[in-house]
Amino acid sequence: MVEQSDKRINTVFLSLGSNLGDRLKNLREAIGQIQKTSITAARISGFYESEPWRNLDLARFLNCVIEVKVYLSPQELLGFIQNIEKIIGRTVKSKNGEYLNRVIDIDILTFNKKTINSMDLTIPHPFINERKFVLLPLADLERGVFLPYDLNAPQHYLKVCLDRGGCKRLTSIDA
Repeated sequence: MVEQSDKRINTVFLSLGSNLGDRLKNLREAIGQIQKTSITAARISGFYESEPWRNLDLARFLNCVIEVKVYLSPQELLGFIQNIEKIIGRTVKSKNGEYLNRVIDIDILTFNKKTINSMDLTIPHPFINERKFVLLPLADLERGVFLPYDLNAPQHYLKVCLDRGGCKRLTSIDA
């Protein structure tokens, strides 16, 4: 069990992606592990299949966004999800600045409406508005303002997003 250091309820959006092995199983396992620290059941977006971002030599990803409510601090949550990634089989994310295939990738998109810039954590995620595979599932869950420094909804960013990679919602979860 994860230690609860702060009794404040924090609303967090996480992006999950997998492009190795049984992608759906990997995402479900990560969601199950994340829910162990959530106060309430997670809200889960639809599943989206997307082309890899910035490296078309990689396999296609299966992505989703989840919303959880936790007592963890941002740093505690980061440690918790990094541990989940290791348990599921994550190794390195990139090599020499090039993204690699991953069994699981979990990113903290937002944490309440906080802005955090530290050596190991940036919230909101710095590429949140540049990735359709994040914005589309986020729009499934959030219709209003979601960034601390902006009054726009995910739908606005989808209209101006320059990401031209293919990203489609799966109608079946037999990914």
